[in-house]
Amino acid sequence: MTKFKLFCFTLLITVVGSASAQEPNVHKKVQAALDWQLPRNDCKEPKIRGVGTGIIDEAGVTRRYDGVDSYQIGRFERQQKRWRSCVSEYKSGLLEDFTELKNSAQYGLTQQQADIILGKMALLQSALSSPDGFPPTPADH
Repeated sequence: MTKFKLFCFTLLITVVGSASAQEPNVHKKVQAALDWQLPRNDCKEPKIRGVGTGIIDEAGVTRRYDGVDSYQIGRFERQQKRWRSCVSEYKSGLLEDFTELKNSAQYGLTQQQADIILGKMALLQSALSSPDGFPPTPADH
């Protein structure tokens, strides 16, 4: 992924030189990239009620704690499957947005515009690399 970052950065920097600093008109795709914001992630990870320690699977035997029965386990597994599908769809949308941001460089950028778009691409990349689709917050570090 590092080579990809380097490629995006060099692509943006080379296009910055071709941008006219005195031109007040900004291409609509560049403006869309500058206005882009991380879309809301509505995917909520499911939790099993009544479980403090989780479910332990040892040699194919599922051990239940805190009164969790097979119905709750099955329901939880179905909810997890839907959650994973939701996160996957969300991330595929983010990947499309990343491509749009990257392609906006072909219309010419100023250094300031390139810096803004690179920051948005970094935010997108952190959301894509996280398991739940949420970018890490400063408190997570």
